[in-house]
Amino acid sequence: MRTTPQTIGELRSVYDMLSMKGKSALVTGAAGGIGRSTAAGFAELGADVCLMDVPQKENDLRQFCDEIRNRYKTRVMYVLGDVSDPGSVDAFVKETADAFGTINILHNNAGIGLAGDDSNLDIELWNKVVAVNQTGILLVGRACANLMIKNGHGGSVVNTSSMSGLIVNRKPRGTRYGIVYPATKAAVDHMTKAMAMDYVEFGIRFNSVCYGYIISGLHKVEAGFPPEAFESMRDTTPMNRTGRLDETIGCVMYLASDLSTFATGSTVVVDGGYCVW
Repeated sequence: MRTTPQTIGELRSVYDMLSMKGKSALVTGAAGGIGRSTAAGFAELGADVCLMDVPQKENDLRQFCDEIRNRYKTRVMYVLGDVSDPGSVDAFVKETADAFGTINILHNNAGIGLAGDDSNLDIELWNKVVAVNQTGILLVGRACANLMIKNGHGGSVVNTSSMSGLIVNRKPRGTRYGIVYPATKAAVDHMTKAMAMDYVEFGIRFNSVCYGYIISGLHKVEAGFPPEAFESMRDTTPMNRTGRLDETIGCVMYLASDLSTFATGSTVVVDGGYCVW
């Protein structure tokens, strides 16, 4: 064990630590706003990237792959599946690893919300959200981590969580928000810490990002999100605005890269100051 600090000449290059060249990344929920944005970020930093989502999103995945490939000239592909189904998870993880040789980075991002999320929601809807947001995080996270162990290298898993897992949101006008979504996101943060300890001896890191109000795939008026809620989301955020998709990328790149090799079991909050109030 070294007992003296590094000199400036011994410090690794920040550019080299941030680079993803020679690595491969899998992004779940990649047809949504945050997922497609981080997939583009991995590609820009030189990684081979696989975008994953449900079969209903195949056309979107194909389009995003074309856009990423044309812009960053890197290897990119997509896979289809269901993060809540163990057999499906094993299949799309294997498909990704077969194409790229392994998986070094997982952005465990798939998640869903629903309208009318309150204490009286139907138990079938509760089970559906838990299956995707909580069970899916476990299934995909362990499948990729076990692959990393099998292939004899470490890796990084970044789980998408939410400020809703840390606090009880002030309700945007027109919404009932919520019970099952916050419960699953609180579980994600705790699972992140537990899995970080399960895999720490193998050099595999688990961290999470708690986002605030980001205008992404979950905020679609045509899918039932109330238009009047946008103004309320802005007004309850100290920065007096909602977040942009390009503001979701940096924290994931940091946690996935060698810039954060001493960070595991950590939670990064990206919420415009919401949780401070």
